[in-house]
Amino acid sequence: MPSTVGKWIEQNLHDEVFAETYYQERAKIELANTIISARKSKNLRQVDLTRITGIKQSEISKIENAQVYPNLLTIIKIFNALDLKIQAIPK
Repeated sequence: MPSTVGKWIEQNLHDEVFAETYYQERAKIELANTIISARKSKNLRQVDLTRITGIKQSEISKIENAQVYPNLLTIIKIFNALDLKIQAIPK
């Protein structure tokens, strides 16, 4: 048994299903953290972001808690409201 979670993950990334799930979940968490950080830096509450974007507060909460995969239009609305830029970066 690996001594750390990081080592365990590394050892299991050869499994296609595990790797796909791991990278999807990691992307969801990174997106959530980016949104939370940008929202807080603008001194906005979730309800303020709702007013600006038209996205339900409950949906914003689920995105920020990495509970859902938001669609691209939702991401664009949130990023526009927070003055964030979407950028594709090679792995």
